[in-house]
Amino acid sequence: MTTAGKKKVLKRLSSALYPLGAAAFIIALWAITAAAVGEELLVPSIGATLRGLGDMLGEKATYAAVGGTIWRALAGWAIALVAAAVFAALAIACKPAKKLFAPFMSVMRSVPTMSVIMLALLWVTSGQMPLVVTFMTLFPVQYSAMIAASEAVDPKLIEMAKIYRVPARTRVFRMYLPCMTPQIVEGVRSTLSLTLKVTIAAEVLAQTRDSIGAGMMQSQSFLQTDRILGWTVIAIVAGALAEAFVTCAAWAARRIYAVRQGA
Repeated sequence: MTTAGKKKVLKRLSSALYPLGAAAFIIALWAITAAAVGEELLVPSIGATLRGLGDMLGEKATYAAVGGTIWRALAGWAIALVAAAVFAALAIACKPAKKLFAPFMSVMRSVPTMSVIMLALLWVTSGQMPLVVTFMTLFPVQYSAMIAASEAVDPKLIEMAKIYRVPARTRVFRMYLPCMTPQIVEGVRSTLSLTLKVTIAAEVLAQTRDSIGAGMMQSQSFLQTDRILGWTVIAIVAGALAEAFVTCAAWAARRIYAVRQGA
């Protein structure tokens, strides 16, 4: 193996050690805290939490709850993403539209999530509420990320495209998308964890059937702290898998785009 190859391998190994070190620190802190408190009801030990998680994984209701939450989270996230893309495209193409949308987006970003949840409880069913809350929370965030990505495109490149009357299709696929994609992908990936948080919070208050939020609320009612932490672990794993999926999909999209450009 060449020196460059060895350096590349060492760099990858060192990159992998950082998250492992962070995980080890969290587990050690958890174990120390549980031992110091000495009360399973307040801070369950790692062993008690794993036993509770194991019991949960043996129940069919757990999988129905996880599936329901993931479906609602992804549905709200996808609807918000499509709507944000449409409004961002209008804002990029038409400056007056961008100025018109600005105050509405500012208001939507400022409205407390709890206010949205409380109002949604009056307007929609418990099953629909997580979708509405997720959409209302993510839509302005995703719109702002897309606008910021469009502003990162080189103004000289845009001016040159206007002077040479480059077709709109070519501008979109050869100029805007390649420049905007990295920032958009990063914004989309960062909102996935937020999506799960918002969805679960809405499910807790709405007591949505077949959901992680309802499972957490039920566990809290019966003082099953180990199960609450078990649900938390499941939500963290689901969020990590979703982010990994988006990262892999973005990598594959970049590779396909590069191949087509080369052809």
